Amino acid sequence: MTESAGDAAFYARAAKHRDIDLGALARVLVATLGRRLRATDVEVADLRLPKGAGTSSGTILFSASWSAGGTRQARDLVARTHPEKIQLYHEPDFHRQYAVLEALHRSGRVRVPEPLFYEEDASALGVPFFVMEQLHGRVPVTSPPYNSEGFLRDATPAQRRVAWQSAAEELCRIAAVPVSEMEFLRRREPGTSELERHLEYWRGAVDWSTGGNTPDEVWTLYEWLVKHLPAERPEGLAWGDARIGNMMFGDDFRLVGVMDWEAASLGGIRQDLGWWLFFDDFNGPARGLQTLDGLGTRDETLALWEQRVGEPAGDLTWFEAFTGFQIVILSLRMQLVLAGPGAFDLESNLGFRIVRERLGW
Repeated sequence: MTESAGDAAFYARAAKHRDIDLGALARVLVATLGRRLRATDVEVADLRLPKGAGTSSGTILFSASWSAGGTRQARDLVARTHPEKIQLYHEPDFHRQYAVLEALHRSGRVRVPEPLFYEEDASALGVPFFVMEQLHGRVPVTSPPYNSEGFLRDATPAQRRVAWQSAAEELCRIAAVPVSEMEFLRRREPGTSELERHLEYWRGAVDWSTGGNTPDEVWTLYEWLVKHLPAERPEGLAWGDARIGNMMFGDDFRLVGVMDWEAASLGGIRQDLGWWLFFDDFNGPARGLQTLDGLGTRDETLALWEQRVGEPAGDLTWFEAFTGFQIVILSLRMQLVLAGPGAFDLESNLGFRIVRERLGW
């Protein structure tokens, strides 16, 4: 999400800040799995961190086996920890991620990992964490960008088409999730709609993210968003980080699951569509990379979305600008965390450059 800070070097610096004692974590997982699953003879192995993705919540992959109910079970799992050394989101509600996964998995409306339990007690690790099913497949990671390297680059156009079609259709399935199943996502910020409240949440994150050293251009963009807030603001589930880099694909190139729900809101389904289109540019043409043959064009994405969702997309300028606003804030926050206080150079910020282009500034 903050790739303008420098891709490979950026993720290397972030990894150092996320340094985790895997041996200590293994002992905690053995004890917690035994208690929460009412299991005995718990064993965990193969603890590792995913590469090329993830900058906020800690994500640890591992295998576990245990005895319960007279049988021996074995599963590949994931532990996700509350942000600690790298806190990108202002006032993160870590439990909301788990609640979203739980609701979506229970309804079967969206392909997500099965959540096993949420551990509120922070005494063992120092922070709350949750454990969920580990999906198996491949992810179009951001570092290096999937348009330049990786399994999609190595695939045929037909295989890429399968991946894109499967991913875009899942985006539409997310848009169809009833608001009534996600009432716990309602925000407390002032406003007459969930979209307005979501914008105000991000306004409240600005100075915190920059240590009070916010570039004037960020506030100019916020003022534009307030002035041009869409007149019609229907509620709807927004995944909040809608891009194929947060999706996993099987050997057949079909979608396996959707990940990373920490930015979910009820601000409306066009948020995700705008985010998706913004990141198509962010990971391709805006970097000087040609979009791989088989991955849908902007027009194809809009046509599929309108057909599956059953309503016009309309003018998405505001939603793409709002995406850029969030990306700029997150990238400035990461720069502050990794490099410390200092001047922020928006001229080299890829997210801001895209916004400026979208708005004709």
